[in-house]
Amino acid sequence: MSVSVTNSLSIRLFYNRYASVASGSTRKSSTTGTLSFADATALRNAIRNLQDYKFEDVTKDQIQEKLKAFTDTMNNTLESAVKYGKGSTSVKNAASTIKNLNTQYASDLAKIGITVNKDGSMSLYENASKNYSVSKFSEFFDKDSQYLTDLYSAAKRITRRVDVRI
Repeated sequence: MSVSVTNSLSIRLFYNRYASVASGSTRKSSTTGTLSFADATALRNAIRNLQDYKFEDVTKDQIQEKLKAFTDTMNNTLESAVKYGKGSTSVKNAASTIKNLNTQYASDLAKIGITVNKDGSMSLYENASKNYSVSKFSEFFDKDSQYLTDLYSAAKRITRRVDVRI
């Protein structure tokens, strides 16, 4: 799984106080535990942020940037959780849950321009925000979304099981 992270405003918002490990040299020098904790926390923040996001009040470019930040955060979370999970069954199981959720909801994700890869990671269509209606994004990221509820729970399990002092 190769992760290419953009350094966008949304990434910084999702990572919040852990923004330094979102990308770059700090990420490369951080421990697996630090990354796993920060990534899962960022994924939880991304979910909550997108559930409250007013897709109809922003530009297509802003939607694209949010989607890219979500997929990057997802990919970071999977990558770090899989590495950390080699020593933690709980984190390994949570990473598997995330991969399974992505696979289970692959057709729904495709309807908003996100492809689920064989390893469970995500790729975003280059013009997703321009090719799909704003209502599809609002519906997908709804507060009642079972996918997002289950995804949030899996990310929460990671943050509770990772032994790290940040």
